[in-house]
Amino acid sequence: MRRLIGWIKPQQQPQPRSAPPRLSLWKKIKIGFWSLVMIAAASTIGVAMTDRGKLGNDLLAISANAGLVLDDIQVQGRAHTPQATLLAALNLQLGTPILGIDLRQLHRNISQIGWVEDATVERRLPSTIYITLRERVPIALLQTNDQHKLIDHSGAIIDGADPSHFTHLTVVAGKNAAPKAAAILAILKTEPELFSEVWAVSYRSQRRWDVHLKNGMEVRLPEIDPVTAWSRLAVIDRKKAITNRDLAVIDLRVPQQLIVEPNIPVRGKGSRT
Repeated sequence: MRRLIGWIKPQQQPQPRSAPPRLSLWKKIKIGFWSLVMIAAASTIGVAMTDRGKLGNDLLAISANAGLVLDDIQVQGRAHTPQATLLAALNLQLGTPILGIDLRQLHRNISQIGWVEDATVERRLPSTIYITLRERVPIALLQTNDQHKLIDHSGAIIDGADPSHFTHLTVVAGKNAAPKAAAILAILKTEPELFSEVWAVSYRSQRRWDVHLKNGMEVRLPEIDPVTAWSRLAVIDRKKAITNRDLAVIDLRVPQQLIVEPNIPVRGKGSRT
């Protein structure tokens, strides 16, 4: 008869049973992750059958009891934004469950502050909201009908900024001058010594610029190639100190020419020349 169990040799000792294989750390993480997914899926199904608000509040309460509450607000990049204005926009209370803070809403609120050009908002567990600001850089004072307003490189008005704190900046005037201000100021700064005597620029007919010096002199730049005209004036000024003379206007609109008007009107029968 065929035996179903083989013979066991008398001297042979029974082999010890091997221990079940141990799971690697990575496998444990994977199992834990998918377990959480399954629990979350089951919870989601349960939410459809129960009060979602209550479940959400219960989960936040559990996280708060575990120590996940707002304890610190850190801000990087704040130079001009008033602290009170920023805190009012955040409207956060210490001790609030940090997982319940709406980061998108915080970003929207911060973006409404005039000084803020861009911002990032991070939730750093267990207890910190971390905010990075990129503030607008003021470049000039825009002259309006009755006041001055601070503008940045794009020409945007910086709401909430006090112009009296930036009187060292160049004044910009003229219709639609604000979006063009950065370009003309960049041109004028190519000649630092001459630019140091500039206090204002005016956008004429939305085509070209007049430059007003601190001594009251007006420099009329051409519509085409104002860079060359401004550099030519700087060369002449270094040689002949023309901007120190008693002149009302230096006209550079005609290529390769420099036309001046004296500060004292010419007397005669005709009109001003």
